Formats: sequence, structure tokens, C-alpha cells
Amino acid sequence: MTRPGAGAARQRVTRADGRTINVVRKRGHLSYCFHGCCCGRTDKGYAPAPVDTYKEEWTRRRMRNQVHLTKSGCLGPCTLNNVAHLVFDGHDTWFHSVNDPWLVVAIFEYIAAMLEADGPLPVPSELVEYTFNYYTWDAGGAAMAALPVAAPDLSGGLSGLALLTHADTDLLNLRAAQDTLPADFGPVTGVALGGIRGEAQMGTLLAGAVGRAEIVLVRVHGKFGAVPGGELLREHARAAGQTLLIVSGTGEPDPELARLSFAPAHTLDTALAYLSASGWPNMRELLLSLSDTLRLTGYGARPPLAQPEHGIYHPDLPEQATLDDWEKLREGSRPAVGVLFYRAHALSGNTAFIDSLVMALDDAGADALPVFTTSLKDVDATGDPKAFALLAGQVDAVISTLSFAMADVQAGEITAPGENVSALGRLGVPVVQGLTLGGARGPWETSARGLNPLDTAMNVALPEFDGRIIGVPFAFKEQASGEARRLVADPERAARLAGITVRLARLRHKANFDKRLAFVFTNSTAKASQVGNAVGLDSAASLLRVLGALEEDGYDVGTLPESSDALMHALIEGSNYDQTVMTPGQLARTAARIPGEVYARWFAELPASQQRRMREQWGPPPGAAYVHGGELCLAGLTFGKVFVALQPPRGYGMDPDAIYHTPDLPPTHHYAALYRWLREPPALGGFGADALVHVGKHGTLEWLPGKGVGLSENCFPDSLLGDLPLFYPFVINDPGEGTQAKRRAHATILDHLPPPLTRADTYGPLAELATLVDEYYQLELLDPGKLPLLQGQIWDLVQRADLGTDLGTLLRRDHGDHVHEWDESETEDGVPVTLTEMNGPDVAHLLEDIDGYLCELGAAQIRDGLHTLGVPPQGEQLPEMLRALTRLGNAGSGGAGVPGLHAGLAGVLGLDLGALLDAPGARLNVPPGVSARAEEPFQGTDR
Repeated sequence: MTRPGAGAARQRVTRADGRTINVVRKRGHLSYCFHGCCCGRTDKGYAPAPVDTYKEEWTRRRMRNQVHLTKSGCLGPCTLNNVAHLVFDGHDTWFHSVNDPWLVVAIFEYIAAMLEADGPLPVPSELVEYTFNYYTWDAGGAAMAALPVAAPDLSGGLSGLALLTHADTDLLNLRAAQDTLPADFGPVTGVALGGIRGEAQMGTLLAGAVGRAEIVLVRVHGKFGAVPGGELLREHARAAGQTLLIVSGTGEPDPELARLSFAPAHTLDTALAYLSASGWPNMRELLLSLSDTLRLTGYGARPPLAQPEHGIYHPDLPEQATLDDWEKLREGSRPAVGVLFYRAHALSGNTAFIDSLVMALDDAGADALPVFTTSLKDVDATGDPKAFALLAGQVDAVISTLSFAMADVQAGEITAPGENVSALGRLGVPVVQGLTLGGARGPWETSARGLNPLDTAMNVALPEFDGRIIGVPFAFKEQASGEARRLVADPERAARLAGITVRLARLRHKANFDKRLAFVFTNSTAKASQVGNAVGLDSAASLLRVLGALEEDGYDVGTLPESSDALMHALIEGSNYDQTVMTPGQLARTAARIPGEVYARWFAELPASQQRRMREQWGPPPGAAYVHGGELCLAGLTFGKVFVALQPPRGYGMDPDAIYHTPDLPPTHHYAALYRWLREPPALGGFGADALVHVGKHGTLEWLPGKGVGLSENCFPDSLLGDLPLFYPFVINDPGEGTQAKRRAHATILDHLPPPLTRADTYGPLAELATLVDEYYQLELLDPGKLPLLQGQIWDLVQRADLGTDLGTLLRRDHGDHVHEWDESETEDGVPVTLTEMNGPDVAHLLEDIDGYLCELGAAQIRDGLHTLGVPPQGEQLPEMLRALTRLGNAGSGGAGVPGLHAGLAGVLGLDLGALLDAPGARLNVPPGVSARAEEPFQGTDR
């Protein structure tokens, strides 16, 4: 390859003043943004740009005469921030989220590799996820992908071993084992398969150490065909004479992978055995065993060393510690928190993130019991995960860093609660999901979405099937130069995760009478008439029943109102945030008041980006809303150690719809003050709630600005709620919005029934119309001469019921063998032309359509009142609710399930329910015996 400009290192350029300058021509130019609207702007919540590393690497590598370095302002794509732009030999590459020094080092190593190769190369695997295309003429990176793949230099023959794997822990084990190998073993190379995004990258690897390795071991998760450049790897191995072993990451033999390998079958079994045993000693013995078998060396290798599948790890305990060892570390007065993590991390030494979490739990006042395990699907005879044997009876809460769900999730089908829910029920403690992400902290920190789709699925959506409480991301895959990626904890997020979990654990230790609880009523419209307006829930009656139940369990609830109406009147009359009716006197009598100087101190502890946004929108603290005498006034009622609060409106002085639906509108000072006051200890001027309950769907806290999922300290739901446990009664038929509260406010969702359901039925003209249609069918057989008169009456009722438009739509429907054309023009008698032109069969079809339509209207499900927590439907509501709940079948996995009420009745009578529903008004040719069967008495069963 001839590089551009070869032989023309300088160019003579004449300036505007006539002076001639010899300009040194460069191979490349690296520009990076360090100050602009977002790059390096820590005051806006963005990561700082590693400015010093750029200069240090450029100077250390002495690239001044070959690659120019520019410290720049805004380069363009502001939403990506900390952007860098590299141009080399006419090819350009853009990098985003260059937040960490190792990324800068990796970029300079990439440049150095291209200088050594004397031409452009594909982006190395560790940098691919940080690249993007900014110019339309380079969309998709087609120019770089089209570069020819360099052939490896095999003049010295094949030597050493290469491991390509999807598991970062394999690479950590390889790195540890590498230092213990014999001096003449040869080069050992490790590659993360997840970082390979295309054939060009695979080609670059094959042009280097991977292509020169004598043995290539590939460990894949999933299908080999999904590995980019996999076939290129096989073609190279065949041509170069490499021994290629392809095994499954599940640890199970895979015939398809064996077929694709170029190695003896027994070596595949050997590789699986050592890899499944895990740990760096087993990795070392695997390398020696493969070398002896395939290279005929005589190093000698021990058989796989059996490692425990489940066990206790603690930074202050020796390996293979027991529960007795851990008990010696315990402080009996503190709660204990179990920490579940993967065995592969323990055996590869990737435990620093667990050590950080142990320290955070200690700081939060709890003793940590970290337990490693292969999987929660490895269960004992009772169906409990084997790892639970080390936790049961020992801990008050659990943090799980394990991905996926315990149960087998049925994609696209119903996933029924099974042994996973039962096992967690038997464990009997809260389980909080601690999120460990597959990428670096930088991209997460700057992402509005938070987690990428893969992390969301593995670490949030699937664990939700177990009912785990969703915590926050606390560990990220970071990579030092030349090293495999490791999980590194973020101290602040680890502290938040520990705080949430320890607060839940303490609820088990504190006496009920001493617990302080806060209940928050929805109040999104700030209208006195709509206080506590929860979807489908009688919030006041439900709260009164809950308070009564708490009183029976020994909680201090003071003196309760006699009725839910009395509760609501007292709440609204005290203060209601409705500025159209609220008086200064009501503000002066509010249940709680926060001095301005106290709130100013709280406000100063918010993240700087949140302070800035709230100041810009609502002015300096304490703001202008609901302030009286320099104090922020909070509406609510106190019952013993229970506070019932109204959730403040999200804003004021704006269009109400804009307040409710603007996603980036920061909360008011008054809103922030309520949540800080609720969780602040009484000694520091707050209420000191041990737990918070949002009464019904839905409040506004979980919709405040911040990441969509995987929140940071700069997200308002996180900073306002803090560590406070949140319990959330939520209507069961809206899981989508309930998920918001789970994922953005670590809420424990308490599903409740929808309101009692009943049928809409027909009434007024519709009921009369239904009666006339029934009469028509009878007269058609008994006295056809009266049909014209009845047809006129039916049309009059159609008009009175305002069904004219509906009728035209019904007639235009496909009737199987024909379709009616509907003419809306009328005769002098006021009857539609289409009706006057109908013959007998057409009128019959019309009546069938009307009859079916009336059936659909009458059978429609509507609400019949509101649900009250703990109160089943009463009287006629109960059978109506049961009928509504059983009208559809209960699906099961594999097609099994229970038919719905209608399907069951149709089956008993020998009728086709699908045909009946397709034509609800059609005449039915009743099969023989059906009428008699319908008259039979109901027969119950013993089941």
C-alpha cells in the first residue's frame, strides 16, 4: 500500500503577505473537544475530558511530525459529548464518550499501529463501541470495512495459543495463568469476542497474533454463526494449519460446534472440563494439557481441580470460608445483607466490585454475606436454589447481582409464577437487584436512556419476573490498557444500593410501634376536587382500612377519622394546594413547615446540575410556591407516627397540561422539600419516615427528569427519594406504568384488583330496540304481515338511539358472499334510500347486524364503582366480577390452560364459540339436543 503524499513530506505555501512557508505534511490529525456546550462540562453533569492524557500520550510517543493534535472547542455532535475526530491517510473516525484515560491511550495505540503498518487499519475491537459516523459520505464505515485484510507473517511458523471468548472472566483467568507458564511456552493471546463487530476486525486479528497461533480456542455463548468474521477465522485456520477448538460457554457438549472445529473430539471434551471447573489454576492446566496433546510438549498437566459451585466469599475471610467463619465477623446488633454474585467472578479474582459493595454495606450499618453461585437455576430437591442454603435464616435482605430470571421466561407467551416465586417466598426477605453493566461507566453516565437494551433485558426486565426490587447500577466493565475488562464499582452508586437494601432490612428489626410511615396521595392537578384521584381505587377508604390494619399490628396511628369522607374533608380543609380556593390562613395551619434556611441547606446538597435547573425554572430557594412567613408549607395530616401527605404539583404558573406532560420539567422547591422532609430524621428537622407509601396510580415522582432506567445521582427520582423504601399499591391491569415506578423509584409494587366490572347492558332506546328485534324474529314465523309496521318502528328507534352512522358502517361490512352499499340520502318519508330498496333477505341481514351490535354494546365491560384495598366485590358485584374475570381463558405454557366461561359453555353445548363471536347476530341452527342440554341442572365437581 502506498501512503498518500509519499515522497512529499513538505509543501511550499505562500501566505497572503507574500512569505513562503514550508508546511510539514502529516499522516493524520487528532482533534478532541474539551470545552463547549457539553464536552468536559462537569457543571452540567457531564464527565470531564481527559485532557492531560491526550498531551502526555502524544508527547511520549513522539508523534509531533506525523500526527497533529488539536485541543478544540465544539466539534459538532453535542449530545455525544467528549468527542474526538481522527483523520489518517484520508480515512476519518469519530469517537464519542472519551471520558477515561484508557480510551485515549487506546486511540493512540491505534494510531501507532497504523503508522507501523504504513496505512489505515480497521478500528480495534476495544474501541468499536465508542465510534460513530458523522458524515454522510462515510455512512456505515464502508471505506474502512473495504480495506484489504493483511496476511499474517507465517515465515517463523505457528506458535503459542489464542483464546477468543465471550466471557471476560476467561480472559482474567488467562492473564493470571499466563505468568505461571513455562518460559518456552510461546505467546498467549486473549481476545474478547464481544468486541468484534465485523469481518474487518476479525481480519485484523488474523493478521496479528491470533493468525500466528498454533492453537486457537474459541468459547462462544450462542451460535458460532453469530460471531462476526467466524467463517473467516475457520478459513484461515484451515489454510494455515491451525488447530481450532470451538466449545460452548454453557459447559455442555455441542455437536454443531464440534463439527466446525479442526481438532480431535477428546480435546474438545478436555477444554470443556477445564473451562467449566473455572479459575486461573484450571486455565493454566488447560493450556498445558492442550500443548502436550496437540504440540507434543512434555510439560505435564494435572486434571481439572474441582472448585465449589457455591460458597462464601468475603474480603476479610480466607478462601472456602464457612458460615462459622463469617459468624465470627458479625456484629449481632446489625442487620445482615446477602450478596449474590457469579462463581466465575470469584474464581477469576474479579471481586473488587464485591469488596466495594461490602464496604458500602458496612458504612450503611449492615454485615455483608457475599455468596457466589453458578446460577439460581441450580436447585435442590425442594426447588430452592442451592445458594439459598447459605443465606436462609442468616440475612434480612439480599442484593442479587445475577442476571436473567430464576424461572424460564416464555417469550411471546404467558410466564406463570412458579417455583421461583415460591423459593423467594420461602427465603422470606427482600431481594434487591444490584445492576452490573456490560459497558463502561462513561457511556451510561452521559446517556439519557441509561441502560442499553441488552443490559435492560438481562439485568432489569428478566429479573422482574422473579419479583426482585430494581436497584441502581453500581458496577461497570472498565478496561485498563492491555488488560481484560473488569467490573469496577462506582462508590456513590454502591452506597445508594447499600442504603436502599439496609433500609429495607431494618424494617424487620424495628418494633412496629416505633416505625414512622408516610402515605402520599396523588394530587397532580392541584385541584381540591381531585385530591387522591387514584385510577380505579377508592384511595381514602383504602387508606383508612390500611391504617386500621396497621393499628391491629401494633403501629402507632393515633386517633383515626370515623369515615373516609371525614378523612378527605380534614385533609382538604387543612390545605390542598388548590390556589383557587386556598387561603393564607390555610397555609399558616399546614401540618408541617420547613424554615427557609433549613431548606437552603438541603438544596445545597443536591447535585450541581439539579440546583442549576431548579434555579433556572423556579428561582432561588425556597421559591415562590406555598411559602408563608419564609417557610415552606406542607399539606397533610398526622396520625400518631403516620403522616398523610399531599403530593405537591410539579409546577405552577404554566399551562396545566404542560406541567403534567413536560418530561424535562424539574420539580419545584416545594416538591423537593416534601420528599427531603419525609426522609430527614426528626433531630435534623424532618419527619424521619422508615417507609413511604404512594397511594394508588399514579403520582409524579417516578416521571421526574432523569434516565429512563438505571438511574444516577443526577436523576431527580433518585436524589429526592434517596434510600427511602417505597411501597406502591397499583392497579393490576396497567403493568406498563407500574414498571416506571419499579425501575425509576425502586418501588415494591402491591398489585390490587381493578374496580368491580359489570356489563354495560342496554337501556332507553337501545333496550327498546333490542326488544323490537326479538319481536321481529317471532313475527317472521307467526305473523309476517305485521313485519312492515315493525320495520318502521325499528327504524324510528335507530334514529332515536343515534345509530344511523353505526348502521351504515355495519352494512358496509363484508357479509361473506356480499357487501351492502349504503346510501345516506333519504326519501320524502325520511327513510334512507338503502332501506327502502331492501328485499326480505337484506332486511334479515340488517336485523342480524343490529342484533349483534346490540349484543356487543350490552356485553362491553365497564367499571361499577371503585376498588377498596382488602375488600372483595360485594353483593351483585361479586358474580359480575367473577363472570368478567372468567370470560377469557387462562393461558398456560405449552398450550395448556383453563378455558374461559364462554368457551366452556360452548364446549358443553357442542357449539363453535369462534363462529358465534364472528357473527354475533346471525341466526343459529341449533344442533339437536342443545336446548335440552341447556335445561339440565348444574352439576358441580369434587375438584
